[in-house]
Amino acid sequence: MGVTTQYLRYVPGQVFGLVGTGRCVRLVTRFSQLGKFLAVPACERVLIWDLRRETKVLTLDGEVRGTVTMVEPRPAAPGSLDNTHLAVGYSEGTVVVFDLMSGEPLKFTGHKGGVSSLCWDPQGMRVASGSEDGELVVWDVVSERGMVRLRGHKGKVTRVRFMQTRNVLVSSCRDTFIKLWDLTTHHCFRTLAGHRAEVWDFVLLKGDSRLVSGSSDAELRVWALNFKEVKKTEDTEKEAEKDSSEPPSKMFRIDTEGEAKTVIDDEEIKDDASIVEVVQMGSVLRSRGDRVCGLQSDGRVVACHGKGPVIDLFAVLTDEEVATKAAKRGRKERKRAREAGDTTTTTTSNTPLLADEIQKLPTLRAANKLLGVDVLTERSGMVRLAALHNDNSVALLSSDLNAKEVKKEKKKKKEEEETEVGQVSVLGRPGHRTEIRAVAFTSLSDQVVTGSAEALKVWNRGDTQATLTVPCGPVTTLVVVPGDRHALVGTRSGHLQLIDFASATLLEDILAHEPDETATDTGVWSVALTHDGRGFVSGGSDKMVKFWKFELVPDETGRGKRLSFLQDTRALKVADQVTCLRCSSGGRFLAVATLDLKETVYFIDSLKLCHELYGKSLPATCMDFSTDSTMLVTGSKDSSLRIYGTDFGDQRKLFKNAHQGGVTDIRFIPKTHMFFSCGHDSTVKQWDADNFQRIITLEGHTGIVRCLSVCPRGAWVLSGGQDRSLRLWERTQEPLVLEEEREEELKRKEEEEGTTATQRRVLPGEEGAQAVRPTVTTHHTEKAADMILEALGVYREQVESGGKAEPHYLMTYVYKTSDPLRLVLEVLRRVKSRT
Repeated sequence: MGVTTQYLRYVPGQVFGLVGTGRCVRLVTRFSQLGKFLAVPACERVLIWDLRRETKVLTLDGEVRGTVTMVEPRPAAPGSLDNTHLAVGYSEGTVVVFDLMSGEPLKFTGHKGGVSSLCWDPQGMRVASGSEDGELVVWDVVSERGMVRLRGHKGKVTRVRFMQTRNVLVSSCRDTFIKLWDLTTHHCFRTLAGHRAEVWDFVLLKGDSRLVSGSSDAELRVWALNFKEVKKTEDTEKEAEKDSSEPPSKMFRIDTEGEAKTVIDDEEIKDDASIVEVVQMGSVLRSRGDRVCGLQSDGRVVACHGKGPVIDLFAVLTDEEVATKAAKRGRKERKRAREAGDTTTTTTSNTPLLADEIQKLPTLRAANKLLGVDVLTERSGMVRLAALHNDNSVALLSSDLNAKEVKKEKKKKKEEEETEVGQVSVLGRPGHRTEIRAVAFTSLSDQVVTGSAEALKVWNRGDTQATLTVPCGPVTTLVVVPGDRHALVGTRSGHLQLIDFASATLLEDILAHEPDETATDTGVWSVALTHDGRGFVSGGSDKMVKFWKFELVPDETGRGKRLSFLQDTRALKVADQVTCLRCSSGGRFLAVATLDLKETVYFIDSLKLCHELYGKSLPATCMDFSTDSTMLVTGSKDSSLRIYGTDFGDQRKLFKNAHQGGVTDIRFIPKTHMFFSCGHDSTVKQWDADNFQRIITLEGHTGIVRCLSVCPRGAWVLSGGQDRSLRLWERTQEPLVLEEEREEELKRKEEEEGTTATQRRVLPGEEGAQAVRPTVTTHHTEKAADMILEALGVYREQVESGGKAEPHYLMTYVYKTSDPLRLVLEVLRRVKSRT
């Protein structure tokens, strides 16, 4: 038997560069400080930011394979202001409750689809979650179990909220319905069908007596909820028994002449058995006609936002303010009536209207499109709004509750109505505004350099803090110049830019590759340092490969010298646009990939042709030489990896479907024949070019992984991409055996497929019920069931023998008890709740 090849395992390390992702943001109160801390989803984690210091104070990781979709803080206990726990929903259906002091997670698994909404009950004992499969689940946080699963919606649940005064859960869905669920009987007792499009969000106001819902238009519909007090007496019970044989009045009506009256209007049909009376009061107009993306309220102010940067604010007036406003309006109407000579005006004009209860405040405009908003009203009347932008930044906005809306006569344009002032602070320095296109390590691996469409950043690898930010052109490629004091950047506009780290300035900006007029895409697509570090090679959309060398030139002050670069006399004309190029570490080869589906290997000293590599259906996007220059690995848009030998130019191995969607970057580990690749499938994979095997797959990114870099010693791998996150993968001393790794991958795949199995019902045949048990079968539940069955078997054996049977080995050696009942109790105690 041959010796099994072992490798050292790479594990996920630090994740940085993120401020906030997802479509949810919540203000969290810690240490009795209101409006200071903010909980923001960041891919698979939740970050707690200190808005005043602009620092990250806590990172919550539930170790769940999915991205965070919703966060919801637990209501403060009586006599306190602090939120002690945070409920988090994930895209793969898991709900995790975190302790904000210790960060300990409590997991609940029961959804087949992603969690789309979360809410706590007023006492903070239960959490309700809605998912994309249209199901609602109520979880008991104290006993750590699922209580009930509610079915009735046909589509994605967009919002769930507990009522503050009753044991009722309200939910909205994309099926255009809003449902009210009685959690005592576990059934839906009322459905609101006033919307003709998807209901995206709603809020409950004024002690659950008002419901404001948003749809796909410019109107916010307001509903009045009037609950009836049901009091049963002996007389009413007798009347109910007496009239039980009569047909219900809501089915048809008989007039005085005995003819059936056809009911045309739905409003005439009243549900006499319902405990709530619902009246649609009217609509409130927003400033935009796009669909509602979020509605948030603290009871005093309602904040509404759509797909754009505009935030509409509405003040909810108190009963005293409503009565005062209605009386004032009534006096004005009676005065107009007297002036017009109308004496029929009655006192009904003092009846409060919808306009008397909800008052529009000046509209706010954020710096960018919004993903989520949360609102907090202070006692002084100041309104604080936390806004999560789609460019990986968070802003804290402010408004005044006493501010009055500008009158229509003074309005000029809708853009001028919106109040752009009011932005208190912006949290965006710890990350890039756009997706990351290039990353690189310095020679000592203590710093990393990243580039995106708006800036170049330098990060300290130890504490993952951004030490430098320099605005530059849209970065397509970058290299760190030997000496670790400068970075060379290639941009989409065809420029080469030299950036100095010490002064954070742009030293050189030269148009290096200017395309012809027929080119549709421009840019410097690849830059590679030469083997001696004294120059570099660049290729772009002008079908030219140019050689450059570094030199020292006098600086602007004339007292010293600074680094610059100058074009060499040599140049190489190729057949098509250059997509990638690399120089071998031995200084012998230059490999150039072009859009005409081939890679060409030249001798770098004479620029003579060495090899031409064919066989792709789509052009190559990346390539790299091994340290000994004996291998060349290429990755292309056809999702394949190819390993070539540089001696004869032969293809040694083809990996089909290495990355679904295409390969974006490849890097060899220095002084080895192992390399890393990344692609459109959100993964980073390690390969062995000698044994032609995949070693490990590193998952964590969401979206396309655009670039990666391996440090000179191979101890760390850095990757970045579409989700704007930078991830370090650290090499450990743990050995990795390929056979064991494949077995673990197979087990994880089987477990993922097992979680989609049909949930168990409470009773056999309960297929059409609205309420079923919220559990799914996992390997944890199967193991617990086997333990319980084994303990019950031992208990039965001991009881039937009358105590004459020998003690089972589980009783003697494992649980160390002679009582069979104690054995069953110990087994039940050790079973963890994983509903």
